[in-house]
Parts: sequence; C-alpha cells; structure tokens
Amino acid sequence: MGMDRQRQEFLDRIGRLSQGPQTAVPPAGPAPTQRMLRNRHLSQMLARHRAETGAPSAPVPRRTLTQVLSCLVAFGIGVLAAFLARALRYQLSGVPVQFGAAPDLALDTIFAIAVAFLLREAVSLSAVKRMGAQLAGILFAMMTLHNAVHAMPDLFSRLLSLGWVAHVVATTAPHTLLILGQSYRL
Repeated sequence: MGMDRQRQEFLDRIGRLSQGPQTAVPPAGPAPTQRMLRNRHLSQMLARHRAETGAPSAPVPRRTLTQVLSCLVAFGIGVLAAFLARALRYQLSGVPVQFGAAPDLALDTIFAIAVAFLLREAVSLSAVKRMGAQLAGILFAMMTLHNAVHAMPDLFSRLLSLGWVAHVVATTAPHTLLILGQSYRL
C-alpha cells in the first residue's frame, strides 16, 4: 500500500508539472528594452509587407561604395607593396633584380607580401576580406612595374638610382606583361 500511495503522489506531481506554471510569472531573462521592442515591431512589419507583396524573404546583397573603395585601396596597397619591396631589396643588396629568375621573383613576392602586411596594419584594412585584392595588386605590379619604369625613367631614377633604371630598361621591353621571365606583348 505504501508503494501505491508514493506512486500515485509521484504521478500527481508529474501531472502538475506537465501543465506548466500556474502563475503568470514571466520567464527568466533580460527585460525587453525599447530597442528590442522596436526591432521586433519592425521585423513583424517587414514580414507582413513581404507576405503582402510577395517579395523575397532575404534581400539580394549589394556591394556598398565603401566595400568597393576598400577593395581598390587594397589593390593599390598591393601595387605599392610590390614597388617598395623591389626598391628596398635594391637598396639593401645593391644588385638589380633579374626579372627572369624564379628565385628573384619568389623573393620579391614574399618581400612584397610582408610589406603589404605592414601597410595593411598601418591603414587598418580588414586583413582577410581584402587579402585577395592585395595579392592581385602585388601580382599586377610584379608583371607591369617595368612598363612604369619605361614610361617615367626620370622619376624612377630619382626614387631608386640610374643604375637600376638602366638595368630595367635594358632587360625588359615596354608595353609587355612580364610573367616568369617571359614577355607578352600587350
């Protein structure tokens, strides 16, 4: 008999608990702020509008002007990094870059990536999101920097040296892409 009474009390307790709370106590958690209430109201209005007009539930993302400009800035930082890498390498070693040698190209690219990292930190550019644009700028500059030297030898001789400019002009052709030592006419 004692077991039956305990079993019945247990089942009664389970029944009461399964009915839920008998009082109107709100669930625990932070009180809704004005911002939360406004956002909930706006979400309901937006859902109602989409249901009435048949608009898609999620808008198509578009690039904003700042996103496009940040990609262009990242590309420019890549170009600047490649130029600074070549200039610093020349100033440190005193030997002009051999554009056709694979080790020179690899060294310049690694040096340019390091310079791009420093420049990116200096201007607080988002590292991961714009890294592709920076790499594209570095590769673009590696392939076309000699064209700028052919177009503006006086400026580059003031920035670097006459010997470096003479070496670049003598070893490369203008209006070409330089890819792994091979020139391709534009």
